[in-house]
Amino acid sequence: METDESQRVVPFQLQFDKPLASQIKIAEWNPEKDLVAMVTEDSKLLLHRFNWQRLWTISPGRSITSLCWRPDGKAIALALEDGTVSLHDVENGKLLRSLKSYTVAVVCLNWEEDGQQIRDDFGSMSTYEDCTSRFFPPAPRVPRIQGLVSGDTGFMDDSEYSFQDLSSSSQQRFNILCSGDRDGIICFSIFGSFPIGKINIHACCVPSSDTQAECRLLNASIHKVALSKDLCRLVVMCSGELIKNREESEKKQMVGCGMHGLHCLALDTSIFWKR
Repeated sequence: METDESQRVVPFQLQFDKPLASQIKIAEWNPEKDLVAMVTEDSKLLLHRFNWQRLWTISPGRSITSLCWRPDGKAIALALEDGTVSLHDVENGKLLRSLKSYTVAVVCLNWEEDGQQIRDDFGSMSTYEDCTSRFFPPAPRVPRIQGLVSGDTGFMDDSEYSFQDLSSSSQQRFNILCSGDRDGIICFSIFGSFPIGKINIHACCVPSSDTQAECRLLNASIHKVALSKDLCRLVVMCSGELIKNREESEKKQMVGCGMHGLHCLALDTSIFWKR
């Protein structure tokens, strides 16, 4: 039986090929737009269209260790080697926010939006709306200083656009930026702007399969973090030594053969969903 050549489907086909001046070490597609963000070995962030048209290039001045897009594709988060997480506008790469929550390199980022379709008692869709302005006067503006990064609470650009774009503006869906460092610390930020808590995976108790004793991780390092769509569970890929949680004199005892290596933890984060 002959096959019609016109009906043959090629599963993978090269669309575009473009040489770049430096090696690419990280690349992430925009979740909503036809854009791809790439990090080069010389720590530059490039934004390209699908046809390889370059839109902008920025250089944070420090090594970029990870990146991820905000779920609506309007902002991108960069993790830096010095423990900083910076947020940039997709339109022009402008720095919108800089968070310094770590003392060591941030190695992974995950930005997740609440995927639950929540309805109220009347059957209407429930969305988050910032009603602060109805009860309180607007906050005073901070004097704008060229090149100032205000640490944990400041904006690089204090314009209304930057604040409204990153904060809980009207009808914006609830989302959380999760980041982890190489020392086992995980931080959470609402809308990527407002830090709300930390987890140290060394303090997490892990049930043991062979005994009733709980276990803990020793010398753990995080590789990947991922929030579920309903924000109720956090999956953490990490490496370290799993030990029994016993008396101080027995803390160095191994649980069993092969417990030093890669581990996958599932943590309960349903407090976000019950917000």
